[in-house]
Amino acid sequence: MKSLRITILLTGIGLFATTQALADGPCSVQALAGQWVFATDVGRQALGDPFPPGKDITAIGVFRVFKDGSVSGQFDATVQDSFFLPANTFTGSMTVNPDCTGTVVFITSAGTSRMDSIVVVNRSEILGMSQDPLNLWNYQVRRISSNLANDDDDSDSD
Repeated sequence: MKSLRITILLTGIGLFATTQALADGPCSVQALAGQWVFATDVGRQALGDPFPPGKDITAIGVFRVFKDGSVSGQFDATVQDSFFLPANTFTGSMTVNPDCTGTVVFITSAGTSRMDSIVVVNRSEILGMSQDPLNLWNYQVRRISSNLANDDDDSDSD
C-alpha cells in the first residue's frame, strides 16, 4: 500500500510538472513575459505627418511583455535624409498562438499605430514583420531579462 501511495504521489508530481511546462511553453505570452530588445532592418514607410513620404526608416528599442499580454516600451528611430526621433514610447498588446505565430498591436507617442505578425523562435527570440503594405518592416527581438522589475504579481522565474 505504501508503494502505491508513493507511485500516485510521483505520478501526480510528474503530471503537475508536465502541465506547468505546457502552460509556460515557448509559445505563450506568459512564457515571453520579461524585458526584450529589438532592432528593425531598414524599412520603407508611409506613415504620414510628420514623416516624409517614401523614406527609409530604422529603429532600435527596448520593451516589456507582461503575463497578461500587455506590452510597453521605448525606441529611437531614424528617417532617411530627414531626422532622428529619440525616446518614442509605445503601448499595446501581444497574442501568441499554440503554433508559435501571433500579433503585436501598439500605438506610439508619435501617434502611429501598427499591427505586426510575429513568430516565436524560442523563449529568447522573436521575429516580426509589419502587416501594413505601405510600411515594410521586419525585425528581430531578443530577450534581455525574464525579470519584471516593479511587478511583484508577474514575476517570472526562468
